[in-house]
Amino acid sequence: MTKPSVSQLFTFLTAVDTLFEVPLSQKQELFSFAQKLNEKATICAKFEGDTIVAMVAGYTENTDNRLGYISVVATLPTVQGKGYARYLVKEFLGISRAKGLDGVHLYTTNSNAAAMRLYHSVGFEPFLLPNEPRPQDTHLVCQFEKE
Repeated sequence: MTKPSVSQLFTFLTAVDTLFEVPLSQKQELFSFAQKLNEKATICAKFEGDTIVAMVAGYTENTDNRLGYISVVATLPTVQGKGYARYLVKEFLGISRAKGLDGVHLYTTNSNAAAMRLYHSVGFEPFLLPNEPRPQDTHLVCQFEKE
């Protein structure tokens, strides 16, 4: 697994920014986000040459309730439909399981039907927290089987 540079992350985040219902850049400054991901995130990325074309990034250290968290799943439009996101989500889940976590959670929107299908296909299910911090989004959790 090649770790992307801050520059590669920033380029990718900029390229996929407006693919999200609420652009990433409306939530945070993209270069700072790229730096944070580079320093703290578990990143699963598909490259074509030196260019990231698909990425799943999130956190598997210092977790709440022994759950990893996926903060970004994105694929460049030119390579969508090739299964990269599914492969990378499964890779992230495998890393999380290997680190001894109990599962992984994420947020998406109900209107993103392709994302909802993807997440359900790899084992994510809706999960409502009391005092949900993001009630406008759909909270999904993939719990790992106890061994």
